[in-house]
Amino acid sequence: MLYVYTSVFNGFDNLRPPAVPAEELARFICFTNVPNLPRVYPWEYRPAYFAGDACRSSRVPKILPHLMLPEDAEYSIWHDGNFQLRHDPHLVIRELLKNRQWAAHRHPCRSCLYDEAEVVLRDCPLVDKTAVNQQIARYREDGFPPRAGLWANGFIVRRHTPEVARLNELWWEEFAAGSERDQLSFPVARAKSGLEIETIDANVFGSPWILFRWHAAWKERDDNPDFWPGRNRIRLRLADLARLTGSPGGIDFKEY
Repeated sequence: MLYVYTSVFNGFDNLRPPAVPAEELARFICFTNVPNLPRVYPWEYRPAYFAGDACRSSRVPKILPHLMLPEDAEYSIWHDGNFQLRHDPHLVIRELLKNRQWAAHRHPCRSCLYDEAEVVLRDCPLVDKTAVNQQIARYREDGFPPRAGLWANGFIVRRHTPEVARLNELWWEEFAAGSERDQLSFPVARAKSGLEIETIDANVFGSPWILFRWHAAWKERDDNPDFWPGRNRIRLRLADLARLTGSPGGIDFKEY
């Protein structure tokens, strides 16, 4: 079975249908902590697995699909909640996994995790800078080389094999021990696994495979205003749930 999947936590993204007709022989699964998201065909909702804060928890299905998707998963296509798939998922598998078990876009700007860390520390005010510095110091001490490749992980195509499962778990170990920026941990995990991956030579924001959309946090951009009425209804229903149950349910639905 082929699964296309994503995760949406605390309403950070507005879930959209794929940009092509849904493929009947593939299943679309969205992992979420918001129980009353509106129906978006063909997505099925599955409960999130909590592993700390929302940022960390949203990475659990992304990094560990062999443990989150049903056991009949032979292939999976991950994309971040702000993207839309542009092609039949079976075509994606056929074209991108011809010679490899894993495919992802090259990073659009850099090829070195050390350079990426400098940009993160300079330009991302909400990042845990201590965690980034400690992670990078550890990689330097371990002798991980510069310019060893960097990938944009908003779109990942996998064949579900033991080798891929091992890379998934190595990636989670590195991610859990480091910062919330998963692109910093992936090159190290990939090198440890020894798995050669297919690098998609296209800018992930203008890719032939996926369509970029703005996060809901950028409320005024493009088609996000279309979602305002629905988001207000979700917010009111969550408020009623919190009032009646006496608990916010672990949901911090943002005022985007």
